[in-house]
Amino acid sequence: MAEAPTHVIDTESEIRCPADKMYDLLKNHLTQLPVVFPDIYKSATVLAGDGKSLGSVRRWTYLIHHTSDELLEVIEKLIEVDDENRSLTLSAVGGDVLKIHKQFDVKVTITPKGDGSLVKWHIIFVKVNEDDPHPDPYLEIFDDIHKRFELHYHKDE
Repeated sequence: MAEAPTHVIDTESEIRCPADKMYDLLKNHLTQLPVVFPDIYKSATVLAGDGKSLGSVRRWTYLIHHTSDELLEVIEKLIEVDDENRSLTLSAVGGDVLKIHKQFDVKVTITPKGDGSLVKWHIIFVKVNEDDPHPDPYLEIFDDIHKRFELHYHKDE
């Protein structure tokens, strides 16, 4: 029996905020996403580690408004941290996303660009069944995070 293929989908956006600020939010304050983006993220809990270092495990509940209003859950582990390149890789180890994916990893890299940043997200996944849908709605969430973080960062201007 042939091994299921690994797929990669990605998105990138330029945002008007320093790369270090966006990276700091995603690395050191990720559990604050329900405060910054309450209509997407409903809760964030650290299950193991400090929530920001290699090996930390977190549980999220979230909504994907474009597909349904069903509350979803993912348990993810921080498997790669590259502070020099402002890059993080998270791997799903439990939750709803693993119902249709054998593997679901998300890598984000934030690069300084002019007065702002270029944010790139990659989803690396293996489907349980090849006819299951691609996780494109997650790319929409990431694009939404970019826009909302930019508004949040500039709210006091």
